[in-house]
Amino acid sequence: MWIKIVLIILMLAILFSLFRGLFFLGKGDEESSKKLVKALSWRIGLSILLFIIVILLHYFGVIEFRDSVLPVETSIQGSSSESAQHNARYPKSW
Repeated sequence: MWIKIVLIILMLAILFSLFRGLFFLGKGDEESSKKLVKALSWRIGLSILLFIIVILLHYFGVIEFRDSVLPVETSIQGSSSESAQHNARYPKSW
């Protein structure tokens, strides 16, 4: 549970930095330009940190990535009525 909280806090910090940069972009003076670069640098650094944390959590088995996005049929052999119902729900259009 604490891992989700940390990841959400990192994502919120990335969004905060992004909108802070947008604010400084709108001001347009010399000092705001330096603050814009600093805010966007923070965003890049936090994004890289988030990416590394997710990869390490997967490597150590704390989180699991999904194998596929599409639903996969798990039954080996079904009755003909089950297969007809499955074909009606998921037509082979591709």
